[in-house]
Amino acid sequence: MASIEAGLGTRAGMAMPRHPALHLLPPEQVRAARRVVLIVLDGLGDDYLLAHGRDTAFAAHRVGRINSVFPSTTATAITTFLTGHSPREHGLTGWNIWLDEIAAVATILPFRTRGDRRFLREMGVNPLHFFERPLPLASRLASVASTVSPRWIIDSDYNLAHNGPALRFPYQTRDQFFDQIVRAVNASGERQFIYAYYPEIDSNSHDHGTHSLEVASELWRLDQGFRSMLQRLAGTDTLVLVTADHGFIDSPAEQSIELERHPAIAAMLAHPLCGERRLSYAYVKPGMQPEFERAVAAELGHALDLLPSAQAVADGWFGEALGNDHPAFARRIGDYLLMMRPGWTIKDWLPGENRHHLLGVHGGTTPAEMWVPLVVREC
Repeated sequence: MASIEAGLGTRAGMAMPRHPALHLLPPEQVRAARRVVLIVLDGLGDDYLLAHGRDTAFAAHRVGRINSVFPSTTATAITTFLTGHSPREHGLTGWNIWLDEIAAVATILPFRTRGDRRFLREMGVNPLHFFERPLPLASRLASVASTVSPRWIIDSDYNLAHNGPALRFPYQTRDQFFDQIVRAVNASGERQFIYAYYPEIDSNSHDHGTHSLEVASELWRLDQGFRSMLQRLAGTDTLVLVTADHGFIDSPAEQSIELERHPAIAAMLAHPLCGERRLSYAYVKPGMQPEFERAVAAELGHALDLLPSAQAVADGWFGEALGNDHPAFARRIGDYLLMMRPGWTIKDWLPGENRHHLLGVHGGTTPAEMWVPLVVREC
């Protein structure tokens, strides 16, 4: 995102990005294009593409692989795409986040409370104020900005706040996804940045697993649409970039830890678990940290590594310290990180939640979760 912002330039008075540019995507290459299209295929890990998509156009134009952010999950990574800021700067640290504002856990993308699913807006949380920092990338760029997103989420509180002034191009089907990208490219003769998001690899991986026919079929159909789109964009001076927010691993049911089966550990928590099944944040009751560490090591040490949150920040897990930390960031990562080992997940359940197992999961630090492809094609 630093490469894109440096290449497209920012509006007068807006500071240029302080994060280093990506060596696989020099800002000069971005600057040379009239239009830049960034396609984010939710869940398309680089390991998966190389193993199952070797004959696709995505693989043919792959220039290398890049790291996701930490945790490797949609809420955190998509916010980095839409703001150009690291997790410690934008403060959205996972799917479930403890919010001091309402003294409850929220699922941040739907903008609802966890469990009873109350809309945060109805609880007095104004999304424009809640998401006012940092500014969306679309508000900073010197070029026209557009977003191509599923119709059912394009006008959500999260998306309206994070897409800023971007023109909106909703779609319902896979074919419409590529049609709307082409439409956005042709919508203006001015310099443009177009962000396009597609979620179906992620949803199929969660439900059916990474080696399923459903995921392979989705990638094959996407490849057909992508090839056709490239032909339609030929000669438009468009730089097409494709990447993902994270990859996936499979987690068998026998490697799923239900916190209710460990009541002594659960009793030491001040709040429900936050974050992800593969990376959870634990808020421990005052004075119980030593006992919590001993209990976790004894009961769960085979499945996870316990890392103090302050140490994780100091070690750079959430990005570089550039002096722009979100004011709520430190409170949103709890006292400890429960970093699950390969294949393992952890989950607690709140009243109102439907119990379900996810076969495909992400959020952890394995290569399959962290590495995503970078595809570059000049049209």
